[in-house]
Amino acid sequence: MAISQIGAVAAALCVLLSLTKPVSAAEDAVALYERGQTALTEATQENHRRDGAQLIKRAAEAGHLPAQYYLGFLYGEGLGVARDPKRALHWFRRAAEKGHAQAQYAVGLALLRQPDKREAARWLRQATDQGIVDAIFQLALLFEKGEGIEADEAEARRLYRTAADEKDAAAAFNLALMLDEGRGGPSDLNTAIGLYIQAAQAALPAAQHALCELLLDGRGVSQDPKNAVGWCLAAAHQDHAPAQLLLATLYALGRGVEPDEARAAAWLSIAAAQGYPPAKKAREALEPALSSDVRSRARDIAKTLKAEISAR
Repeated sequence: MAISQIGAVAAALCVLLSLTKPVSAAEDAVALYERGQTALTEATQENHRRDGAQLIKRAAEAGHLPAQYYLGFLYGEGLGVARDPKRALHWFRRAAEKGHAQAQYAVGLALLRQPDKREAARWLRQATDQGIVDAIFQLALLFEKGEGIEADEAEARRLYRTAADEKDAAAAFNLALMLDEGRGGPSDLNTAIGLYIQAAQAALPAAQHALCELLLDGRGVSQDPKNAVGWCLAAAHQDHAPAQLLLATLYALGRGVEPDEARAAAWLSIAAAQGYPPAKKAREALEPALSSDVRSRARDIAKTLKAEISAR
């Protein structure tokens, strides 16, 4: 028997053992949950995943909080069960109402899709009080925008700081913007720059683009076009349209990089293809002036760049 076949058989046996192990008449919920997790982890076939999900469901129905949260996740993702957002929310709520922090965040996140975000804010507050970093970030957004809760930029800034201290890149970036623009308190460019760098190093494309602009302008930092191009490239390769448009401009002007009309046109076309209005407008204005040779080379470069972006 081939090694791969042995592995598949072993995985199947693990699943079968997890399903056939006897349980007490009271069906110990912890044991059911653990067996369900094992079945889902070791599953190699869809029917094994279904069996694992059924064990999780039995544990959830027996009142096991982690199982209720996990069952919500399974329904949300369609793992071992048919995807059903309503049932997912039902089980998240069951766990959330008993104080499960991640479930409270899951309920809040699901309710953010509704026009009225007041209930979402309530659940996000509860998850925030239990230290769920993603909930802290989402609650900060609501305070900043005044959605589902009275707008309070100072509170948004405080919450972003809390999440940024836990290495949340999006929170660091949003806090940097508020500090840079003086919203929710006094402006503080030096602290904002540190946060832009933190978020950029965590590969957040919007922060990489912002850092590129700072380095180009020399605002709060030494002007460094070459380093700016590096950050712009990092964002552009993550399909960040504003960075792609800026990069096209830098190649066209030869700023921080050797001038390259074809590469500039390639990045411009990629940004425009995303429907980014400034890029579409620039392409419409500039494309007719390009020579046929530049257009041909730009198409080839764009094809390569798109493949690189897709491969990330």
